[in-house]
Amino acid sequence: MDLFEDLQGLMIRHHFKPDKKLSQFFCVNEALLQFLVNEAKLSPKDTVLEIGPGTGFLTKRLLEKCRVVAIERDEIMTELLSKEFEKEILSGKLRLINSDVLETDIDALGVNKIVSLPPYHISSKLVGKIVLTNSIDLAVLVFDTGFVQKLIAFEGLSEYGSLSAFLNLNAKVEALEKIEAGSFFPTPNCVSEVVKMTFARKNNSNEYLTFLKELFRHKNKDLNRGLIQALVFLVKEIGWKMEYEKKFSKLKSTDKKVYALSPKELLDVYEEVLGKKTVKAKNSKKKQTKENKATKGAAKKVSKKNK
Repeated sequence: MDLFEDLQGLMIRHHFKPDKKLSQFFCVNEALLQFLVNEAKLSPKDTVLEIGPGTGFLTKRLLEKCRVVAIERDEIMTELLSKEFEKEILSGKLRLINSDVLETDIDALGVNKIVSLPPYHISSKLVGKIVLTNSIDLAVLVFDTGFVQKLIAFEGLSEYGSLSAFLNLNAKVEALEKIEAGSFFPTPNCVSEVVKMTFARKNNSNEYLTFLKELFRHKNKDLNRGLIQALVFLVKEIGWKMEYEKKFSKLKSTDKKVYALSPKELLDVYEEVLGKKTVKAKNSKKKQTKENKATKGAAKKVSKKNK
C-alpha cells in the first residue's frame, strides 16, 4: 500500500479532509520523507522537533531514529496522532503537543534538531523564530521554492532581505532538492524545496533582528541615510540613542546601499554603532600588551642564561 492509499484510509477512518486554510498539504512521497530523515543524520542521542506532523507519515520514520516532539495546531490531527501513536506516547518516545509553534518556547522543549514539512503560511515567522532559539543545531525543512530563494539570497540580489541576512549570519544554509507538486495531496500551486540549516550563531538576538528589519525598510538607501531614517524607530524599540547619528557618517560602508551589505558587514555596522567593536579592540590591545611583556620577560631570562 502506498502513502496516498494510507492517507485515504486515515481520512475515512478519522473523518477529515485537508484544511487549506492551515496549509495542509500531506506528503505522499515515500522517497522525500526518507530523504529528510537521512539529511538530518539522526542518532538515538537526538531529540527532534516536528512542526505540523499532520497524519504522522514523517513522524513514524523519525521515531525509528530517535525521540520526537511533535507540535500540531489542528485538534483533529492531534486526536488522530494520539490514537495512531498511542504506544509511542505512553512509552515517552513521542511527545505530542496540541499548540501553535509560533507561541511555543522551542528552547524549553529539549530538542536539538528540527525535521519538518511545516505549513507554508507561517514560513517567514517560523524561520525567524528558529534562528532566535539557542538549542537547535540543525534544521531540515520543506518550503515553497520562492521562499527558499529568499533564504539563500546574498547581498545585491532582489530577494535579499532582513531574514536572509539574519539567517545567513547565524547558519550555513543549503537548498538541497526541488520537489514536484505531485508529492503532496492536495496538490499545492507551487514547487517546493528542501532547505538545510546548520547553525553557528554569531548574533541571534531579537534586538539585532529588529535592527535588520527596520534598516531593510530602507534597503535602497545608502547606509548613512538608511540608518538616519531608521533611528527614531530603533530608539523607541531597542533603546538606541539619538546621539548615535554622529557615528553614522564615520562608518566604513556608509556609502554602500543597504541591500549591498553582506550579513557580516551588517553585524559590523551594528556593533560599531553600539561601541562593541571598540571594546573588542581595547581588549585585544590589552591582551597583546600582556603577551609582549611575557615575551620580553622570557627573552631576558634566556639572555641571562646565555651569559
